[in-house]
Amino acid sequence: MKTLLFYLILSVSLFCTAFVSQAQTENNQHLFWVSPTLGKAGFPTAQVAVGYEPNTSRSVFTGRYTVSAELFHDVEPGIKTQELGLLYGVKMGRFSAAAGVATVWGNHRGAYLRTEPDPLMGSGREYEFVGYRTWGVPGEIRYRIETKYVGIGLTAFGNLNQKRSFGGLGVSLYFGKLK
Repeated sequence: MKTLLFYLILSVSLFCTAFVSQAQTENNQHLFWVSPTLGKAGFPTAQVAVGYEPNTSRSVFTGRYTVSAELFHDVEPGIKTQELGLLYGVKMGRFSAAAGVATVWGNHRGAYLRTEPDPLMGSGREYEFVGYRTWGVPGEIRYRIETKYVGIGLTAFGNLNQKRSFGGLGVSLYFGKLK
């Protein structure tokens, strides 16, 4: 099922790009940017993305690192998910949409082990540490308002995978050659 979904997203992305890439962009310069994002995907989330937009099409190539974790937890271990992905998509005006492939890893809680009360930090409940690593299908939709070198925007992002799928929304800053 995951393989079918991956090929479906890849096919739609390539199909859209075939039509969009026929039109030239207004300028003949390659665009690139770096974008830190803060948001929420179940837990507080931080993301750093690097994008490249070639001058010959409306294509967007993005590499991103995402981490989503419990910050202040009174139960051990804290839940944490990390992602490193490569995405390909299209830019349509101020919007861009992309999908790709990513490796996802992190940890969640297993079986209850014991409680050792901690008067300063909370309940002291301890659970089994369960780590995981899997492949996923990342996706994102970005909306950005920019000047020539700086921009701000909203990013809807997510990842479908077998272990811990997530989706979220964040505020992004953009630095680079944007116009």
